[in-house]
Amino acid sequence: MVDYSKQNNPLDELIYTQLKNLARKMMSRERANHTLSATDLVHEAFAKLAPSRLSYNDQRHYFHTFARQMRRVLLNHAKQKKAQKNQVEMIYWTESLGLSQTMMIEFDVFNDAIETLEQLDKRSAMAIELVYFTELNQTQAAEVLDVSIATLERDLKFGRVVIHEYIDVQGKNHE
Repeated sequence: MVDYSKQNNPLDELIYTQLKNLARKMMSRERANHTLSATDLVHEAFAKLAPSRLSYNDQRHYFHTFARQMRRVLLNHAKQKKAQKNQVEMIYWTESLGLSQTMMIEFDVFNDAIETLEQLDKRSAMAIELVYFTELNQTQAAEVLDVSIATLERDLKFGRVVIHEYIDVQGKNHE
């Protein structure tokens, strides 16, 4: 087992590879001509987390913290681009969240949806982040959250409903 509590040392090669895989998965949902690479995303997230000298309880805490920080990096990048060009940063989202069709949504709207979900149910938000923003499958995510697969599936279902409703309301507000 890798020691996730030693943030003072350079990233271990295994951890670095896992984080780059996570970043690649996150970047695959971004627009094709995005100016950040998966490597940039990992490095920027690490640069923001390293000074805080956080201690990580376990692998779950470590990867959840990094997934959240990488999402914040992408959100900040989207906001900067939007301000520079007065444009909206869109992400390409498919059936992975149970959407009936492929759709493009604003990254900040999606981020706000996850934050709304977190206010309603933190575990459901963590389940969404672990399953959709990391390389973990449902069995692994259930282990990380220390819940049964059935509970994880209920959390994911609730999370998808909240996210869909939030996105639908935001879409109607922009029409």
